[in-house]
Amino acid sequence: MSTVTQVKGRPDQGQRGAVAIMFGLSLLVLFGFMALVFDLGRTYVVRTELQNAADAAALAGAKQLNQTAAGVDSAAAYAIAMAAQNSFNFSTPVTISKSNLSAGSCPDDACMVPVTNITTDVQAADKIFLKVDIPSGGLATFFARVPSTVGGTGTQETRTYGRAVAGYFMRDMTPIGICAINTAKGGVRTSVAGNELTEFGFQRGVSYNIMELGPLGGSGQPYLINPVDAWGSTTCDPSHSSAPYTSAFVCTGTSAAALKAPGNVFGNTGISSGPIQVALNSRFNLNACAPQDTNVKTYSFGTTGAGYPANWMEPDPTRQSIRTDSASNKPVNNPSFADYGVLWTYSRAVKAVGTSPSASAGDPFDLNDWLALYGGTAVTSNYAPNGSAPYSATGVFVTPPPAPPGLSDRRVLNIAIVNCAASTGSGCNSTIQIVAVGKFFMQVKADLPKDINAEFAGLIEPPPTEIRLYK
Repeated sequence: MSTVTQVKGRPDQGQRGAVAIMFGLSLLVLFGFMALVFDLGRTYVVRTELQNAADAAALAGAKQLNQTAAGVDSAAAYAIAMAAQNSFNFSTPVTISKSNLSAGSCPDDACMVPVTNITTDVQAADKIFLKVDIPSGGLATFFARVPSTVGGTGTQETRTYGRAVAGYFMRDMTPIGICAINTAKGGVRTSVAGNELTEFGFQRGVSYNIMELGPLGGSGQPYLINPVDAWGSTTCDPSHSSAPYTSAFVCTGTSAAALKAPGNVFGNTGISSGPIQVALNSRFNLNACAPQDTNVKTYSFGTTGAGYPANWMEPDPTRQSIRTDSASNKPVNNPSFADYGVLWTYSRAVKAVGTSPSASAGDPFDLNDWLALYGGTAVTSNYAPNGSAPYSATGVFVTPPPAPPGLSDRRVLNIAIVNCAASTGSGCNSTIQIVAVGKFFMQVKADLPKDINAEFAGLIEPPPTEIRLYK
């Protein structure tokens, strides 16, 4: 008798084909990761290459901007040539034209004009920034397009770009403005001693109370300048105009605002006896924001003792700064010796062209010229050793700061000389017209809101500008 044995189906027969499905799904995930690694990775590399090309082109071109149409053309030529020295996608040369370039009065898009639209000097007069925009074009993908072969939505190409803006940057400028006494850059004050050079009405070696010369933009406007936001921008932040925010820039004597002298900047909301005074006086007091000056001795009027004014000029002055006419907010006309304040603490009066056959503009007057220049009594031999100014002399004229050692010329404020009559508004709604940058030596600590007494020591020429990248 035979027995028939029935063999039942294997328990895994229902799982046949599952591996293939899982493998297919895994491939899609794998291709997704491959797309991230290769396609997006390559796009990132191209982005970096184009950005490097844009940075180089913007910097090269911006150096040629001189506020003329010819300067804009030269900037475009340099930018195009510099871009051509780069490549992207590993071997593709970067090729741009004027259509990729814009120029503006500030680094923001709202200020930019295509360089092809700038054909006259008038149109180019305020163009000190160059923008370079380099598109990549379509970059064909490899793995990101795979889903489209199986009915999905794939990505056939990616796109990226390089974009940069470069332009002028004012450095070493304390964001404080002082009203020009007159609008002429060069002038002559005639005296018995000869022709004295004046610059926007200022006499070298003469002390001025900055707080009395103004105020900026008419009555009630501030002396501080917005240290960050470029004029013409649509992104002026009112908080950047506050005294607490500006105090750090006043302390270090720098301004990050994009500008060029002559040029325009935003004003500020005001000056205070709090953070701004502390920032200014850090030059005399040890302060964490910046080092003191190498010489912290003050040169105050009406004080006795070794090294004070009576020891280096006679007679002892009765004022700290030149007397100001309250009606005009300018120094009095034809001042007498009693109208002058402390003189020649950092620099001397200088000669204008035509003083004498042997003199040239900028030569300093001698101590013997004192009486003819200012009246009063002739300066004594105690002015300073070797005829140097007290600031740079030795002995009783110097009080060195305590440790850590100080920084030379920290008491010199490079500040904006402003055409106040042409300046309007306040804060982000203002236009402050800077005509030059001048050196002003702080003789004593500031006492705000009344006094910032500083001696004029000449213009900074050319203004301390450099080219930098903004975006």
